[in-house]
Amino acid sequence: MRIGILSPSYPPNREPCGIGDFTKKLVPDLVRCGVEVRIFTSLDYSGASESGGARVIPLVREWGPGSLAKIARAARDEKIDALLVQYAPDLYSPSPIWIHLLPVAMKLLAPGVPAALSMHTAGGPTFSSKAGAGLMLATASAILSTNEEVTYLIGKYMRWALRKLWEVPIGANIEPAGDRTAAGGQAATRLAARRKVQDEEDLPGEGMILAHFGLYYPGKGAEQILEAAGKWKEAGRAFRLFMIGGRREDDGGFYPELQDRARAHGLADEVIWTGYVSAERVTEILLAADLFLAPFEGGISSRRSSMLAAVVHGLPVVSTPPNIPTRYFRAGENFVQVPFGDAGALAAEVAALMDDPARRGLLREGSRVLAEVFSWPDIALRTRDFLEDLLTGKRPAETG
Repeated sequence: MRIGILSPSYPPNREPCGIGDFTKKLVPDLVRCGVEVRIFTSLDYSGASESGGARVIPLVREWGPGSLAKIARAARDEKIDALLVQYAPDLYSPSPIWIHLLPVAMKLLAPGVPAALSMHTAGGPTFSSKAGAGLMLATASAILSTNEEVTYLIGKYMRWALRKLWEVPIGANIEPAGDRTAAGGQAATRLAARRKVQDEEDLPGEGMILAHFGLYYPGKGAEQILEAAGKWKEAGRAFRLFMIGGRREDDGGFYPELQDRARAHGLADEVIWTGYVSAERVTEILLAADLFLAPFEGGISSRRSSMLAAVVHGLPVVSTPPNIPTRYFRAGENFVQVPFGDAGALAAEVAALMDDPARRGLLREGSRVLAEVFSWPDIALRTRDFLEDLLTGKRPAETG
């Protein structure tokens, strides 16, 4: 089986992107499952012509109407059996309206090559974006939902589409090296990372290391984290808060405003803004950390690959209640629940966890168990099965 994966932001690219990272993590395990892969990406790709055992084919820089013919031509030239489209509307600049016509274009220009959607979101905030996503869902040969939110929204607003929908979760965008099931080895690695970070930051042994990870934009709770950190400092607690990751180019000054807010709370020494750093450095910080803070406006969710990175690193997670029913996250078992926007509640809950190593240990175990659900080899196997079902005409109800 030879498939094409359309991933405009496949890294290394002009700007970091979680969906591009997702694709890059998926591809090697998919290849190991016996799938031949061609990656169709943008001309902003700056890597080698082969990545993870797959050929990378840059096609266009702007995803306008002409890009549809180029995608279809590449599908024919590479003799792929199916095209898997990584979809979120903001991936396809300057306007996503054209990409919504891709399944139709494939039927006309590359007949016999089914176009399936890998849905990371069910559409953007505007009516045109929602309508475009609906058009793609209606015309695509199959739908692969990457998280419970997408499945829920499709079931709520486009229930008819469930008959061609499979769900396979995403994994963490960064994983620790080695076997994370080897508890003894991981404990030693964690201790070594903690001592290194403590030495770097001149943090006493009893001081706490806290982390947040991802791109910074409104709705992820960074403001509440900083306000809570101010309260911990006022209470005389020793800690370092690592704000891992960087800013979006189009953030309207949000990231510098966050840094100003930290300084206003007197946190010049306690808060470390890492910017974009290597995966190895992210792993080192996450292994060293005592807690991971993720008070998202939209609630804890399996669509947050940066939060899943905390899970697979075995971190206790503090987050907000899920907005939809979830079979993955259980408050008190694999995360601690706080209300969104309530810095006082966040400060109090985290302070209580700082003083309760036994509870932190139970949450670490909850993360360890949950991490197995999001392993990349399993995700690749399920994705391969999805593609095989697509090509043989099976439907979700027939696969069990």
